[in-house]
Amino acid sequence: MDNPSSIETIFFAALNKGSPQDRAAYLDSACGEDSGLRQRIQKMLDAHTGSGSFLEHPAYIVGPIGSGRPADDLPGQMIGAYKLLEQIGQGGMGTVWMAEQREPVKRRVALKIIKLGMDTRQVISRFEAERQALAMMDHPNIAKVLDAGATETGRPYFVMEYIKGVPILEYCDTGKLDTRARLELFSQVCHAIQHAHQKGIIHRDIKPSNVLVTMHDGVPVARVIDFGIAKATGGELTAKTLFTAHRQMIGTPAYMSPEQAEMSGLDIDTRSDIYSLGVLLYELLTGTTPFAHEELMSKGFAEMMRIIREVEPHKPSTRLSSLGETGTRTAQQRHIGDVKKLGLALRGDLDWIVMRCLEKDRTRRYETASGLAADIRRHLNDETVTAGAPGAGYRLRKFVKRNRAQVIAGGIVAGALVLGMVGTSIGMAWALNEKSNATLAAKSEAAAKIEAQENEQKAVASAKVAEAAKEEEAKARKRAETISTFVTTALKASDAQNFGGAEEARGGAFDMTIAAAMENAVKDVDSGRFKDDPETEADLRDAIGTILMNNGKYDKAKTILEQALATRERVFTGDNPTVASSLNKLAALHYRQGRFAQAEPLFTRALAVWEKALGPDHPDVASCLFNLAELYQDHGRFAQAEPLFTRALAIDEKAFGPDHPEVATCLNSLALLSKDQGRYAQAEPLFTRALAIREKALGPYHPEVANVLNNLAELYRGQGQFAQAEPLYTRTLEIREKALGPDHRGVATCLNNLALLYQDQGQYSRAEPLYTRALAIYEKALGPDHPSTAGSLNNLANLFLSQRKYTEAEPLLTRALAMRRKALGPEHLDVAASLSNLARASQALGKTVEARQGFDKALAMLRRLSPEGSPVFARILWRSASARLDNKDAAAALPELEEAVALAEKFLPPEHPYLKEYRETLAKCREAIAK
Repeated sequence: MDNPSSIETIFFAALNKGSPQDRAAYLDSACGEDSGLRQRIQKMLDAHTGSGSFLEHPAYIVGPIGSGRPADDLPGQMIGAYKLLEQIGQGGMGTVWMAEQREPVKRRVALKIIKLGMDTRQVISRFEAERQALAMMDHPNIAKVLDAGATETGRPYFVMEYIKGVPILEYCDTGKLDTRARLELFSQVCHAIQHAHQKGIIHRDIKPSNVLVTMHDGVPVARVIDFGIAKATGGELTAKTLFTAHRQMIGTPAYMSPEQAEMSGLDIDTRSDIYSLGVLLYELLTGTTPFAHEELMSKGFAEMMRIIREVEPHKPSTRLSSLGETGTRTAQQRHIGDVKKLGLALRGDLDWIVMRCLEKDRTRRYETASGLAADIRRHLNDETVTAGAPGAGYRLRKFVKRNRAQVIAGGIVAGALVLGMVGTSIGMAWALNEKSNATLAAKSEAAAKIEAQENEQKAVASAKVAEAAKEEEAKARKRAETISTFVTTALKASDAQNFGGAEEARGGAFDMTIAAAMENAVKDVDSGRFKDDPETEADLRDAIGTILMNNGKYDKAKTILEQALATRERVFTGDNPTVASSLNKLAALHYRQGRFAQAEPLFTRALAVWEKALGPDHPDVASCLFNLAELYQDHGRFAQAEPLFTRALAIDEKAFGPDHPEVATCLNSLALLSKDQGRYAQAEPLFTRALAIREKALGPYHPEVANVLNNLAELYRGQGQFAQAEPLYTRTLEIREKALGPDHRGVATCLNNLALLYQDQGQYSRAEPLYTRALAIYEKALGPDHPSTAGSLNNLANLFLSQRKYTEAEPLLTRALAMRRKALGPEHLDVAASLSNLARASQALGKTVEARQGFDKALAMLRRLSPEGSPVFARILWRSASARLDNKDAAAALPELEEAVALAEKFLPPEHPYLKEYRETLAKCREAIAK
């Protein structure tokens, strides 16, 4: 085996040679005939030119970076859809630019260009694989990866969300945040890292410059940047994190975990990030890292790695006492003038929490970032933390601090009693003899023994609780990693055809859809691989079922989600949030397919479980309330839906603040509910507020902004205010085409709505090409049997009906009805609408028997599905009655018209054109009967 010392000696000596020729000559001499040693050191030297963190300087710094910029990196240069504006960072692997994206959305981004000479195909293919996991991350404290590609010269680049912020340490020190405020910000970072870990991403370079703080409505928000970049450029998801295959250093020494500094090939897992979080917390509390960066870099490479692996750092409170003026400045930055007071504040909880993160043995660290955040929260709430094994005195101090008022009051009462008894006690003191003294002493000794036993029992119990919490964290981490790896692998297989550089795709062996990939994943789960770990098995089924559901594979998703629910109900007892999640998801599946009767009890049960397990004001409770309210709204049960939407809105406003996108979602739904009931005056300000929130939070070109614009346009169209509606539809279409692409189903929805606007105005020639384009998009994006495709087909047929092109409309309506029955089942509001439309065509073509059967089936279905009525119900009643009038049966038409007018008056404003139309038809019917 090669001597590590000699390898390092040769490596650093060669590194100092002035030219490649001198270096080669030196290696020839130093390595002699040992070709293996020569090759090994040459690889280290090759990697050194690309070593270091990708972004050595944070992306927020603006100013001169230095020389050496490649010729094709110039301000104004276009790279794909991105215009380079200003270089804002530089590292060993490349440069970072602030850039302007020109299409499909205009925005500022951070564009990172890898240095020339890396293997473009391999890097890009690996990054594409990694993006399958990165794309799953959606967290308010994580900056998003937006795009990837290669320049014309073959240099890979990555596009990140551009964050306008400052590093967390600089923000805290400049603002002189106290310890509590720093811990609150740090907790946000923990939750972001936990989210990433659940998606299978290990950051591997957590440090202050990769955690930026921005202000949202005056509230500081931590944003973690540079997720996944090291992996994307360094190899597989499970590659070593200190060195790649070329021994390339990834990360920053002062923040490296001991396993990152290992040379043994030890796999890196999420607990490496826990160590780095501990270093970050150490620095936030003390102003310095456990091992100062300058001190580490002054050591030789081997000594630096040894310190990280072997040397135990001082506790934060102890480290402060040795910092001198730096310690005093640190205390002042935290509004504590005395360094001793700051040390006392850190002693105990915070020392324990930090040192548990910094354990050399990773099995002794927190298993999850959420476990670390939970201990921070316990400290802030003056509750017992799990990081230490506290004794009775510690628990007593916590009790006193939590219940200060009660303890003081009790002390006053006790003091009064003592003072009242003093006189009596003095008068009786002479009566005490040696015997009573001895008895009291014996009792005191016995009491002391009992107290000591109780304290020992409590300490043991506390240790057991901490151990149980640690075991639960370990299980949670293992499940999260298993699920992420399993699903990510399946998704990679489904997209292998698109990776170009992926080995699997070169022979064309894989041509799988996501659905096919999930079917293979199910087979793997069914094989019994996880039979000894039912929780993980259930989580996997839940993840697979969700992916299938979101891709419209409802029947396959239903079976898998039911299996996940059954397993969770068997494993967990009582009111468990995981069971509630399964219930909610299965209910959502039934709801999407129009099976309201099956969905409602599942939503109701999920809501009850979440309320008991999490409390009535938890965001998950609001989410379930929202789902149940939407079900009632679609069912026409508006009186039941409104209080649920209102309560969900109150919970979200309390949990997230009044300007959060979740609040906008509730406002948007409340507005839709008011619109459905014809309460247009109430709906408009709700839509307007929702639009303002989303534009402020997400920007003017976000798809969620387009959704509210579309709904507001629908509101105006429903009132016949076509001039106000058209520009909103046009802007909606523009946003969706830019943000989603011209062939996205969201674009098709907007095309349909704009076509409906033209159709309502009799502009049929403008409507037809929009309907045709929308139908083509749906068929391409969702397939020929999807409900949205059926809806688009139905719209085109209705246009033909409006133009009296009945022979063209009838086959389209027949096909749409069959598609809806297949996708949604025989009982659904959309099926009733299709029956009514087909009946209209049949009536116009003289098929009166078929027409009457169609109308009767549609009305009977609506009475079952919407017993309280709806505008759609009124419309179909009017159409049915109109068909009866065409057949000279005014007597049968009269009750249907009267019911249609009553429903329209209930749901539509007095000036609505439909209501006017129904009343005119009713008057004609009565005239016909009178004659």
